[in-house]
Amino acid sequence: MHNVSPQTLPQWLAYVEKLHPNVIELGLLRIGKVAKDLQVINFDAQVITVAGTNGKGTTCAFLEEILLQAGYKVGVYSSPHIQRYTERLRINKQELSEQAHCDAFAAIENIREETSLSYFEYVTLACLTLLKQAECDYILLEVGLGGRLDATNVVESDVTVITTIGIDHVDWLGSDREKIGFEKAGVFRANKPVICGEFDPPLSLQAHAKNLNCQIKYAGKDFSYQITGKQWHWSGKQKIKDIHLPLLPVQNASTALAVIEALQVNINPADLKNAIENASLAGRLQKISTTSACDLYLDVAHNPQSAKYLASQLRLMKADKPEQCKVHAIIGMLADKDMIGTFDQINAEIDFCNLVSLDCYRGVTADLLLQNYKKSKNAQTTAVCFENVNKAYETVLNKVDPSDIIIIFGSFHTVSDFLQG
Repeated sequence: MHNVSPQTLPQWLAYVEKLHPNVIELGLLRIGKVAKDLQVINFDAQVITVAGTNGKGTTCAFLEEILLQAGYKVGVYSSPHIQRYTERLRINKQELSEQAHCDAFAAIENIREETSLSYFEYVTLACLTLLKQAECDYILLEVGLGGRLDATNVVESDVTVITTIGIDHVDWLGSDREKIGFEKAGVFRANKPVICGEFDPPLSLQAHAKNLNCQIKYAGKDFSYQITGKQWHWSGKQKIKDIHLPLLPVQNASTALAVIEALQVNINPADLKNAIENASLAGRLQKISTTSACDLYLDVAHNPQSAKYLASQLRLMKADKPEQCKVHAIIGMLADKDMIGTFDQINAEIDFCNLVSLDCYRGVTADLLLQNYKKSKNAQTTAVCFENVNKAYETVLNKVDPSDIIIIFGSFHTVSDFLQG
C-alpha cells in the first residue's frame, strides 16, 4: 500500500487526479499490467465494447433497457459523468455507493506498486473491479476516447460496436476519418462479431475487420431501418415493425437491435419495442421540469455530427408547437471542439443565441465562443454573452413565452453546470 490515506470519495478522486502528470495518456502498457493483477481482463459475463464519435451512451442505454427487460443482470460503464462520479457505473440501472467505489480504489492502490496510472485508467480499473464483483450476465463498456489505446480496450470483449465516426478529439485521434476509423477499429477482436452503425465506414475500419476475420455487420447493408411518420421498422435477420419513434436517435436503436441479434439473445419483439420506446439517458434531449410554462431540454451535443441530430429534433419539436414558438439556446463549449462546425449545423433552428463561459479544464470563455460563432453560417448579430449558464438561464426565463423552447447544450460541463445550479 502506498503511503496515502484517502477515506471519502472526494478525497480519493483528488488523490487520483494528482497521481499522473497527464489528464489523458493513451496506451495499454501501464493499465494492462495492473488489470492482469486485478484479474479484470476476462469476465464470465458477455462483454460488449461500444466505440464511436457520437451515440455510444445512447446505444448502451438501448442495450441496457432491452437486456434488463429480458431479465438479465446488466452492468454499464460510461463516461464522463454529469453530476455525480457514481453515475459512471450502473448495475441494473442502480449506481453503487460511494463506499463501494472507495473500496475499489483501495484495491487498486494495494496492487499497482510503482505503476503510474492516469485518472481515466484508475477510474476504469476501479469500475472493472466492481463489475467483476457484481457477476453480471452482460457488461456494456463505453469507450472513453478513440478505441485502440483507450483504457477500456484492456478487456477482452465478445462483441464490439462502432456507432458513428466523425471528426472529434483531433489532438489525439487525427483530423481525418481514415485515421479516426483506424483508432476506433482497434477495439475489434479476431473472429468475433462487430456491429458497425456508421453508414459510411472508413476503408481503414473495413480493412481492419477483414484482417482480423471479424463477423462484421454493416448498417444499411446487413441491417437497416425505415421511418414512416411517427413509427419506424427494423430489418436484420428478423423484421420488427411499427416501433414508436424514441427521443434518442433511431440510428443507435437500430445498432442496438443488430447487437442483440449478434448475441443470439432470444427476445420477444413486443419486449424489444417496449424497451426501445422506454430507453432514456441523462443529458440526451433530457426534458426538465421547471416552474416556467415553456419546455426546457438539456443535451450534451458538442460536435457537428451531434449538433446536426439535435437540430433535426428541434425541427420536429417546433412542428408540434404554435407558429410563434421561438428556440432560445444556451451554449457553452470546450476549446478542442469544432465550434464553428457545430454552430453551422444548428444555427438555422435557433432564434436567440446565448453564449456562456465554462470554468473548467479546456472550457472557453463566452467571448471566444462568440468570435467562433460570428464565423459560422446563419449567425445572428444579437448573440449575447454571459459569465455562466445560470446567469444566462435567469435572463432567458424573463424573455420566454409559454410556447417557446429553451435548449441548453454544447458540452457535458454545460449540462452539469446547469443541473448543479
